[in-house]
Amino acid sequence: MYIYKMAELQEFIKSVSDKSVNTQKAYKTQYNKLHKLLGKDVNETSEKKLMEIILEQPNNNGKQALINISILVRRIYGLKTEKLENLREKLKGDLKEDVKEKNAVLKDTLPSYEDLVEFTDHLWSKMEWRDYIINYLLLHYQVRNQDLVFDIVNKKKQTKDTDKNFMWLSPKKVVYTRNVYKTAKSYGKKTDIITDPKFIVAVKRVYACSSRDEECGVFIPTLSQVGYYIKKATYKQLGEGNYVKIIINHFRHDFSMLKTISENRGSSLTTLAENYDIQNI
Repeated sequence: MYIYKMAELQEFIKSVSDKSVNTQKAYKTQYNKLHKLLGKDVNETSEKKLMEIILEQPNNNGKQALINISILVRRIYGLKTEKLENLREKLKGDLKEDVKEKNAVLKDTLPSYEDLVEFTDHLWSKMEWRDYIINYLLLHYQVRNQDLVFDIVNKKKQTKDTDKNFMWLSPKKVVYTRNVYKTAKSYGKKTDIITDPKFIVAVKRVYACSSRDEECGVFIPTLSQVGYYIKKATYKQLGEGNYVKIIINHFRHDFSMLKTISENRGSSLTTLAENYDIQNI
């Protein structure tokens, strides 16, 4: 019978309390997975046994996540992590190769940047306002899924909560504020002023629905649902990550644009090249 003890988990969560709420949730999910695989606390398991269990997992991303949890927990208890850290370094190389292999396939199968632009314009003409907003922000600001969970408001004073993202709607512009995104602790709050008339109209339409408490005005209800909504809204259900790959491939010789994408996304140019450049194979 699987027995779940809370003491170690509580100590672990306390040790990562400086991380974002979403990072803490992800850590907790991975910790629970590891604990279930082991059938006991991480600190009661030898480094050798941890490595054996982790290496049985089917993919390198899953292995890497469990190694990270193992290292973090063992450090709390002053236990050795050298072998796990060496394995993590080896897996980093394997992960890079995995990305290159996937990108090699995508190079010949992904649609063009022009296809995404045409699709976004088509959404406007069909008055599919929410999907238009999603695709517009993916195209022009290369946002992540999490960035698309925001409140639409019509007063600046309603944007003070630093635990939320906002679309502040004014007559001639939309101010898009991101307080909560993957690398916010490194890059800080991001604010973009959008003056595109079509985008402003789309946001107004969604806000009008929302103010009447109609279902059409619910942008994306919760973070747990965001992946589903974004994939469903994008061209051929490609999702956010593939959009970024298409955009980077399109602008790969335009350093100024690549720098803008890096700033928009809150990622280094190196990270973009390693993970999203489908020519980097």
